Amino acid sequence: MYHDDFGFDAMTLESPLVPEAKAGPADALEQGFAGRMAGLILSSDLFSARNPGPRPWIDGLALSTCWPGAVIRYSGERLDQDDLDAFLGCVLLAFRDTGRAGAARFHLRELTRCIWPRGRRFATRRLERSLWRLASARIEIEEEQGHVLMQAKLLNTLLCDRAAGICAVDVSPRVMEAFQAAPVVERLLASRSPFGAGRFHRWLAGLLSQGPATSRLDLAALRRLSGLTRQPMPAFRVRAITALQDFLDMGLIAAIEPAGPDRLVAMRPIARGEEAACLLLS
Repeated sequence: MYHDDFGFDAMTLESPLVPEAKAGPADALEQGFAGRMAGLILSSDLFSARNPGPRPWIDGLALSTCWPGAVIRYSGERLDQDDLDAFLGCVLLAFRDTGRAGAARFHLRELTRCIWPRGRRFATRRLERSLWRLASARIEIEEEQGHVLMQAKLLNTLLCDRAAGICAVDVSPRVMEAFQAAPVVERLLASRSPFGAGRFHRWLAGLLSQGPATSRLDLAALRRLSGLTRQPMPAFRVRAITALQDFLDMGLIAAIEPAGPDRLVAMRPIARGEEAACLLLS
């Protein structure tokens, strides 16, 4: 059994016509948007852990998320964990190039070196297709029974010079705020890279990277959020426990304990200055 923890990271909307405008639903959405966006990217089936297979265009697919009180829909080609690596590489290069401005210009080989360890081959044309999927992705967020609506993109613009192998991207400023700084993304990529093509291991590494030091994990929730709902629960249970044991053996988590039927507690060492906290994922 297992136990775990990790952590990540916000603006107010006030009417200029009302001197003492009271906070409303839109204000609340703005205040917590950065942390919620990180959770949407790393703790949902937006970037699924399953094999994507054919990639038909999806229009308005409801996502499984940990975003309470919201209906979140996705339009675009289905995204997977390789797409997430490509996206995190864009975010990292944007931090290095322009900070939170989100603009980056790079050669595809440079992006490959950022996201895949030596020895893992990945065709640049395949990587380019991943970037186009990211650029065409659209996320619609609905809160307060439809009274508050938001549309978000992962990449605002993408330019590819195929002859030179150079790309230029503008990462959404909201996403840059969600990931805070280059070292955060570097640690996230480093935690994912040992697992190679292991999609669920990489998805779980992302999940554990953006929560508190202790996480109470419900296996049914992990199955739903990772997009592996087609896998029978007994098989998924073995898969999840095996992955967590691998994390424990590698020192990515400090301890795993049972916490009831199909519930585990995963713990990681508490970083300096971090408050001990527990997250219930269900």
